[in-house]
Amino acid sequence: MKILVILGHPRPGSFNHAIAETAIRTLEESGHTVCFHDLYQERFDPVLPFAEIPAGGRPEPLVAAHCRDLAGLFSAALPPVVS
Repeated sequence: MKILVILGHPRPGSFNHAIAETAIRTLEESGHTVCFHDLYQERFDPVLPFAEIPAGGRPEPLVAAHCRDLAGLFSAALPPVVS
């Protein structure tokens, strides 16, 4: 099974990172294919101002990569946010 794990926490070494790393390791050991995105490491900007949405345009490369990873997934894992 292909599973996408998405992490959105600014501090490397955080509890959230530990949860994501454990989930990835466990899933891979169980024979799953894991795709991982650390949104802070990628400097992913979740805000898209309306003025920047082109008519019939293509998304920027990072957004396009995320869309490809989401296509055909059976499951996605979003570790909880723990402050």
